[in-house]
Amino acid sequence: DEAVRQTRAGKFKRWRSDNLIATRDGKERWIADASVEIRNAEGVSIGSVGIFMDITERKLAEEKLKQKTDQLISNQKDLESLYTESQDARKSLLSILADVTEKEQALRESEEKYREIFDNIYEGIYRTTPEGKVILANPALVKILGYDSTSELANINIQTEVYESPTDGQKFIELINKNGRVYGFKSKWKKKDGTTLFVRENASIIRDENGDALYYDGTVENITESVNREKERKHLEEQLRQSQKIESIGNLAGGIAHDFNNLLTIILGYSQLLLGRLDKNTPIYRNIKKIQKAGEKAASLTRQLLAFSRKQVLEPKVLDLNTIVTDVEKMLGRLIGEDIKMNTVLEPELEHVKIDKGQIEQVIMNLVVNARDAMSDGGKITVRTENVDIDKELSKVIPEALPGRFVRLSIEDTGVGIDKAIINQIFEPFFTTKKVGVGTGLGLSVVYGIIKQHGGWINVYSEPGQGTIFKIYLPAVSEKIDDITKDTIFLKNLQGNDERILLVEDEEEIREFTAGTLRENGYIVLEAANAKDAEDIFMREKGNFDIVFSDVVMPGKSGFQLVDELFSDKPDFKVLLCSGYSDKKSRWREIKKRGFRFLQKPYSVIDLLKTIRAVLEQK
Repeated sequence: DEAVRQTRAGKFKRWRSDNLIATRDGKERWIADASVEIRNAEGVSIGSVGIFMDITERKLAEEKLKQKTDQLISNQKDLESLYTESQDARKSLLSILADVTEKEQALRESEEKYREIFDNIYEGIYRTTPEGKVILANPALVKILGYDSTSELANINIQTEVYESPTDGQKFIELINKNGRVYGFKSKWKKKDGTTLFVRENASIIRDENGDALYYDGTVENITESVNREKERKHLEEQLRQSQKIESIGNLAGGIAHDFNNLLTIILGYSQLLLGRLDKNTPIYRNIKKIQKAGEKAASLTRQLLAFSRKQVLEPKVLDLNTIVTDVEKMLGRLIGEDIKMNTVLEPELEHVKIDKGQIEQVIMNLVVNARDAMSDGGKITVRTENVDIDKELSKVIPEALPGRFVRLSIEDTGVGIDKAIINQIFEPFFTTKKVGVGTGLGLSVVYGIIKQHGGWINVYSEPGQGTIFKIYLPAVSEKIDDITKDTIFLKNLQGNDERILLVEDEEEIREFTAGTLRENGYIVLEAANAKDAEDIFMREKGNFDIVFSDVVMPGKSGFQLVDELFSDKPDFKVLLCSGYSDKKSRWREIKKRGFRFLQKPYSVIDLLKTIRAVLEQK
C-alpha cells in the first residue's frame, strides 16, 4: 500500500521493503517486495511493477547471527540492518566484523587463561553427572586420587567408588539437592591404591531451563596433612592435660602423705617402744604387733603416694642399668610363674644413669607384675635396654621430652593390651581395671612419679589383643659408676653417750616420741616447737649442741633457714633434717648438695638411732 501511495505521488522510481505477513493458516512469514515505477511518454506515472519473495529462512539466519554477534560485542544494544546495498552500509558491516574478530580473540585468550588455571590450580576440579560419574577433571584431581591421567578418571563414579563411607556420599547428595550448593563438606576419599585421605569439597548444581540437575561442578582440596596435624595437636593437648592432671593429683597426694607420715611416725614409734618392753608371749604383745604391721603397710602406701607425687626422697647413684636388670631377673622369674617366658635384651655398651637403685627396681617390678597380670593364659615379657638420642624435632612433639642422650628401658608383653578409651587414665592414682580388693591401683602411678622425679618420662604403646610396651627414658650421664657398698652400723653401737641434741619439731606427739626415745638411749635432748624457740634455746645454751635435729617443713621459718641462721653463730655443730617429703619448701637439692643427713618420715626407733649415730660419726 505504501509503495502504491508513494508511486502515485511521484516520489520514487523504485521501492524495496521487508514485511511480516500472516498466511491463510495463521502462520507468520517474512516477505521481501520490490517495485519499479511505470510512466507514459509524457512522464506521468501510470503504475508500478512489483515482485514478492519469501525470505523467512533468511530472516531466521539473520536473527541467529545477530544473537551470536550480541554475545561477542559488549554493550552493543541496537544494530542497524546488516544487509544493505549502500556503500556506507558495507563499511559498517566490515567494521562490525572486525570488532567481532577482536572479541573472538579476547574470548580465545580468556579460554586459554581458564585452561591454564584449570590445569595448574592446586585444588581438584570436577564436573559429574547427578549420578556421580566424572565428566571433567583437572590434573590436580588426578593427582589427589592417585591416578595417572584424566582419561583414567573418565566414568569413575565419585559417589560409589571414591567416598570411603557410603554415608558421606549420601549426605553430600542430600545437602547439594536441598541447598543447590555445598560449601566446606569434609569427608574421607579412597585413592586408586586403596589408601584414604581427607578432603574438603565445594560444589554447586548446574540446572537446565526446567530446573532439573544437569551437572555437579565442584572443587576438592586434600586436607589430609592439616587433619593429621590437628589430630596430633589434640593428642599433645590431651597428653599435656593428663600430665597437668596427674601433677595436681600428685600435689594433693604428696600433701596427704606428708601429714599421714607424721601420724605414722607416732604409731610405729610407740608400737616399737611398747614391743621392746613386753613379754612376747602375752596377748597384748600380739595385739601391738598387729598395730605395728598395719602401720608398716600404711607407711608403704604413703611411700607409693610420695613416689607418684615425685616427693619421695631419692638417693641417686651413677649405676649401670643392665646390672640392675640382671640382679632383679631371678626374683622376677619367681614372680611371673612358669607359664610366662621372660627375655632380656641388653645393650652391651649401655650408657650410665644416675638413679636411685631401689626406686628403679620398684619400677621394673611394677611393670613386670602388671605385664604378668595381662597374660592370664601365659605369654612372653621382654625387658630391653638401649641407648637413644632424642633430637630437637622429636622432643617438640612429646611434651615431657627433652633433646639429648638417654637410656631407654622397655618392658613389652604379649597380653590383652589396653583399650584406647582408658589408656590416658592408666597413670592416675587408684585407677585400676582389676577386681575390687585386688591391688591398690598405684602401680603405674608410682612408676610415672619415680621416672619423672629422675628427670625422665614414660610412654605407653598398646592395642587391644596386641600386647603393650612401656618405654622409659632416663638421662644418660658420663660419670663413673659409684660404689654403693653401705657402711654397716651394729645395733650395739647405737647407744648415746650424753651427746647433746637440739630437737626442733612442730608436731607435739612426734616431738615427745623422738625426744623420749633418744633420752632412753643415752642422749641429752632439748626440745623446741618452732624455729624461734630453737634460736632462743641455742643462744641460751651458747650453741653447746652436738646435733641440731630439725623438721624441714614448719610454720614460719623452715628447718633449713633455721640451720643457716644458727651456723652464723656457731658453725661447728652437725645437722640432721627430716620431713614427710621433699617439696620445694624443703630445698632438698640444696640439702643434698651441702651434705646434710636426711631422715624420711615415718621413721622407726632403729632408723632414728642409726641415723643419729651416723651423723655423730660423720666427719
